Amino acid sequence: MAPIASIDKLSEKLNEITTSVFNTKVESASTVISQAISLYENLLQQHEKAHQETLEQREADKTWICQKRQGLEQINDKLEALMQQ
Repeated sequence: MAPIASIDKLSEKLNEITTSVFNTKVESASTVISQAISLYENLLQQHEKAHQETLEQREADKTWICQKRQGLEQINDKLEALMQQ
């Protein structure tokens, strides 16, 4: 039968190894989670930037269309005036 001191030492060593392995796994998981969060934050920023650029382009397109419409209305008004003469 093994002496109690040896069993206590073995139990303590097993506890140290278990704690070390557990801590290593927690640190690894924490690193992966942090990287995933960073990746998603970057993707969200890219999405928001693309969305903003789309909105800005849409507004520019609307402005261009309105300008062309006004130009065509002026031409139409002039043609109608010429036809009435």
